[in-house]
Amino acid sequence: MTITVLPRGRYSALLAGFLFLAFLVETSGISFVFAQEEDPVKRADLEKQLGRLEEEANEINGHLQAVEGEKRTLSGDLSAIDVEVKSRKLEIRQTSLAIRRADLDIKSKTQGIESLSRKIDKNRRALASSLLILYTYDQDNLLAVLLKNRNLSDFFGSLHNLEKAQNTIDKSLDQFKDERQELAEKKEELEGFQEEQQDLKALQEVERRFLAQKKKEKEEILRLTRGKETIFQQLLKSKKKDIETLKSQLFYLEKTGIIAEDAIQFAELAAKRAGIRPAFLLALLEVETGKQFEDGVISVGTNLGTGNWKKDLYDCYVRLRKRNAAEAEKKAFFEITGKLGLDPESMPVSRKPNYGCGGAMGPAQFLPTTWLRFEAKVSELTGHNPPNPWGIEDAFTASAVFLASAGADLQTPAGETAAAKTYISGSAKCTKYICWTYSSRILSLAKDIDRIL
Repeated sequence: MTITVLPRGRYSALLAGFLFLAFLVETSGISFVFAQEEDPVKRADLEKQLGRLEEEANEINGHLQAVEGEKRTLSGDLSAIDVEVKSRKLEIRQTSLAIRRADLDIKSKTQGIESLSRKIDKNRRALASSLLILYTYDQDNLLAVLLKNRNLSDFFGSLHNLEKAQNTIDKSLDQFKDERQELAEKKEELEGFQEEQQDLKALQEVERRFLAQKKKEKEEILRLTRGKETIFQQLLKSKKKDIETLKSQLFYLEKTGIIAEDAIQFAELAAKRAGIRPAFLLALLEVETGKQFEDGVISVGTNLGTGNWKKDLYDCYVRLRKRNAAEAEKKAFFEITGKLGLDPESMPVSRKPNYGCGGAMGPAQFLPTTWLRFEAKVSELTGHNPPNPWGIEDAFTASAVFLASAGADLQTPAGETAAAKTYISGSAKCTKYICWTYSSRILSLAKDIDRIL
């Protein structure tokens, strides 16, 4: 048997290192919520309910498309509004179920984190024991160890235990590192579920507002036409380019300080430059703004946000152990403000929401690194060098370029759905419920806006 005698003091350093690691674990800010095991029966029931509602939604959408394909009449429009109201109510119910499903996912993920944290704590204590054994041996030289044992067999037994403890430490340190990495990944997944849950809640509030608007629209039609077809046909002609009607569709954009006239002007300009539908661009910006607004990120009276780059972007990423991303966003933000001659400390960005990070800039809500991806194209189309993410024209153009690159330039429902999904999730193939309801709401609103533009 070959015994490797390590230099005196090495395990003292190892013990100190371990204690430092333990300190990091204790002070890392990780909070573990004790959750109940996920009820598979409850989740299965939610899935069945969502499936039934999806079938009902497809049937309603088919009916709505049939109505929209007919010549516009008073009774036809009223019927279409009734179907749309039914569709909106159905989507609100679907979103409620999706939020409950997200709750179950969060509880399940939290349970896994709790279990892993216990495992880490157990392994940490075992590692401490092994280190203490080695630390004890480290205080004596080989002669002292030999004198402490009554015979050679005890001596070699002690050396064997020493070697065993040394191997255990090596394996434990590797395992500790792997478990810490797994814990970080599980925390990131949990944050993803929590972000989706928050987005769903925000979109549900947006949906409720659009439902109320649909009901109000029906009441207004009946009030103006007094139930007469001839008056309705006259109303159709007069409502073309009716700014007051469009204002009701752009509720959230106006809340952030962008008046409807400017929204229409710059959306049409940006959409034409990028080759997408103005109605789709306006609808996406309205829903995106509404989602942010309902989540408390954008405050009334400003389209610039209420956050600070360091607190809501950089520090947030650092806390999530995403230092590389933090440095990348910081570098990009300083590059953008530097080109524009702006003070980065005074330029507001979106505030950090309940989960995830803020830092998005201007009306289009682009993160700094994302803005730089499209900056050159925006400059080419607008002639602004450099373009300004806080300016309406440049921001709308950037959104249009982004959407065009994601499929909206096809000007088809499939292409626009893919573009909307990419805008919210980064992937045109996103299958999450949040992606479906987000894109569905945008396409539905785009139809309403298209009737007016």
